[in-house]
Amino acid sequence: GNFSWSVAFVNDNNADGPMNNFKDVYVRVSQRFNLERDPAVRKEVQAAGPTGPRDHTSVRVGAFGLYGRNAQFVGDLIPALKEPFYRVGGDLRFKYRNLELWGLGMFGHDANHFIEEGIVRARPVTYTGGFGETEYWFYPWLIGTMRYDFVNSPADYGAGLSRYTTRNRFSPGVQMLVRANIKVGFEYQRAFEQPYFNPVCDCTRFFRANGFVAGTDFVF
Repeated sequence: GNFSWSVAFVNDNNADGPMNNFKDVYVRVSQRFNLERDPAVRKEVQAAGPTGPRDHTSVRVGAFGLYGRNAQFVGDLIPALKEPFYRVGGDLRFKYRNLELWGLGMFGHDANHFIEEGIVRARPVTYTGGFGETEYWFYPWLIGTMRYDFVNSPADYGAGLSRYTTRNRFSPGVQMLVRANIKVGFEYQRAFEQPYFNPVCDCTRFFRANGFVAGTDFVF
């Protein structure tokens, strides 16, 4: 059908430190709206054909949430300090003939504690982020893509990880279907500005860690 939902329970474990026996909970729901005007076309099953993939003109909206707890040792504190966190967001997909648009937005909230004659609650660490992507099928074997990723994190900006509060990246690319089961892709990534100390001028400068990515997908 056009409505879907999912629930997952995930074991949470840090890269190092204590094990966490709390089960993180993830929930997602989505609804797809078929925008085809012809009722007969709306009921057709869409699939790939000689001229490329075919799909209904449609829009899909979704929402998701994740709740969990981080566990970490702080000095000699036993049991480990438990810090709750959650993520909430929504996503959108729009399909019209050879054009497809994707988007996702998310809000993150992490509890923040420290030890000072007991456990003290500090200001939570929060951030927002997401991405938007456009795909256009010029030919059944040639797909142009453009994606924009961003993270707005005042805490990371205060730690000197970026020049501005928002870290972003623009990624134009192209994908080519060499055969029915082989796809190659190329993508250029223009990244955000990162600070570094320049000893020559005894000052802070900024640089972009841009990159070029190439890859192959093989399906069997």
